[in-house]
Amino acid sequence: MDKNKKKIRGEIYKMRIGGPPEVQPIEWKPYEGETVNTHLIIRQGKKIQETAFFEDRVKAVPRGNAYCIGNGPSRKNFDLNRLKATGQTYGCNALYRDFIPDYIFSIDSPITLEMVDAKVYEKCIHYTPSLEVNRYPKGGPSHLHLIPNNPHVICGNQAIWTAGVHGHRNIYLIGFDFREYGKDQLNNIYQDTENYGGRDQDTIFNGWLKQFRDMLKMRPYIDYTVVHDNPPDYLGHLQTGTDLGNSKVISYKEFEDVL
Repeated sequence: MDKNKKKIRGEIYKMRIGGPPEVQPIEWKPYEGETVNTHLIIRQGKKIQETAFFEDRVKAVPRGNAYCIGNGPSRKNFDLNRLKATGQTYGCNALYRDFIPDYIFSIDSPITLEMVDAKVYEKCIHYTPSLEVNRYPKGGPSHLHLIPNNPHVICGNQAIWTAGVHGHRNIYLIGFDFREYGKDQLNNIYQDTENYGGRDQDTIFNGWLKQFRDMLKMRPYIDYTVVHDNPPDYLGHLQTGTDLGNSKVISYKEFEDVL
């Protein structure tokens, strides 16, 4: 074999071995809790990582469909209260200002503090990363719940992820717009309100889309339905590189048959 060809093949092989791992399906099993890092202590010049087991206190049981509510402007004229009769609702961040879902998620510290001050945890299950769980309150059982097996994704995807952890097999996405609208254009119902900034670039969107596509592959036994009246063209082929057939797009008129 030509020495140069052998070298090229070797480099390609290394790239495959050392590249990003393939997304693998996850077998569903009931969530019981997990061990997380709690404190890092320096003792006699040595770092000691303290851990604790966080038992699942939610004990979620799926009922009907899972409705994951994003804060994109496409859902602005839809009455979210209509969702409660046929399933369970999962929401994010400032949604609590207008609607209390069954489960709500926050990741960033400023909005989490706002939600804790508003005692959202008394009205629904509030999920957040371990850092925030350990923070509220100090010295006692937390008001907040640990995101199960935190995949470290954007907040809306945390809601979708957890609906799958809870055992739902039909997940509907409402207010997930799958696009950025450009600088100085509305991207989020709560944009430019307290603890929300503006959006002037598409890096968040790109990360969100990749994370969602990965979840389609992780849980091929779940059907994901995006509800949208004006979806981008690529929503028709969300599953680039796969043929799982577990995602589709419907209009709000078609969604009436679900409700």
